[in-house]
Amino acid sequence: MRRRRSRPTGGVIAFAVLVVTSLVLFTFFVRGDGTGPLHTIQLGAAEVLRPVRGFVGTVSQPVSSAADRVGAAFERGEEEELRRELGEYREQAASAASLSEENERLRSLLESQETGYEYSPVASVVSPVGERFTDRVVIDLGADDGVAPDQPVVVGNNTLVGRITETVTANTAEVMLITDRNFAAGTQIVSPEDQGPAEETTAVAEETTVAGEEEATEGPGSPAGGLFRPNLEGSLEMEYVEADAAVEEGDFVVTSGRAGELELLFPAGLLVGTVASVDSRDVDQYKRVVVEPAEPQPADVQEVQVIVGW
Repeated sequence: MRRRRSRPTGGVIAFAVLVVTSLVLFTFFVRGDGTGPLHTIQLGAAEVLRPVRGFVGTVSQPVSSAADRVGAAFERGEEEELRRELGEYREQAASAASLSEENERLRSLLESQETGYEYSPVASVVSPVGERFTDRVVIDLGADDGVAPDQPVVVGNNTLVGRITETVTANTAEVMLITDRNFAAGTQIVSPEDQGPAEETTAVAEETTVAGEEEATEGPGSPAGGLFRPNLEGSLEMEYVEADAAVEEGDFVVTSGRAGELELLFPAGLLVGTVASVDSRDVDQYKRVVVEPAEPQPADVQEVQVIVGW
C-alpha cells in the first residue's frame, strides 16, 4: 500500500488558526477590566498555585538563610583575621618605636660622659616610692655597683635629676629627685655665653665661686650663687641670691661644687636648669629666682647614671 503524504497546506492553516486565536485572547486580556473570563482563569490559577509557591518558599528559605549565614561567617572570619594582623603590626611598630627611643636615651647617656667623672653602669628606674610628701624612685643598681648615699644621679648631658639616699641595698638604691621637698644643692648662675662642655662649665663654676669669695666685699656685681631647692608651693627656686647679683632670664643654673673652703655634696658644673624668672625689690636682701628644671619631668625618666666618683 502506498503511504498517504500529508499536505503542507493543512499545517499552514493550523498555524494560522493558532496565531489568530492567540491574538484574540491577548486582545481580550489587555482590554479587559479585570472581570472577564481570562482574568478569572488567571486568578484561579494563582489561587491553585499559591500553596505550591508557599511550599517552595518555605523549603528554600532555610537554604537561603544558611547561605547568608555562611557568607556572613566568612566575612566575619576575614574581618577578625584582618583585625588580628593589624593588631600585631601595631604591636610590632610600638615595640620598634620603644626600642628606638630606649637606644636614643642610652646613647645620649653614654655620649655625655665626661672624663672628670666616674660613672656607674646605666641604671633603670624600677618603681616609684609611694611615700607622702616625697618624690623618689628606686633604681636597679646598688652597693655592688659602687653606688653609695649622697651621690648625684644624672641623665643625658650631665643633667642633675636627684641624689642617692641612705636607702641602698646590694642591688637597688633609692633616688631623691630634685623635686622632692627635702632636696637641696649649692648652685651657681652661669650665663649662656659661658656655657660649654662639662669641663668648661665646671671650670667656670669653680672660677665664679672663687671670684665670689674674693669680691664679696667689693659691692655690686658679685657673682650669683645660692641654694637650689623646692619651695612649699612645689616650684623650684634659688635662695639666698644677693640682691645685687647679675641674674637674667635664660641663665643656666649649675652645681657650684664648693662654697668657700667647704666642698659641697655635688661636683661643680652639673646642669640643674635655667632661670625662669627673677623678682627683686629694693627692700629685699635677696632676689627671688625661679628655676625651670633642665629635665621637665624627673619622675618620668627611665634610665639614669650615678656619678660614683669625681
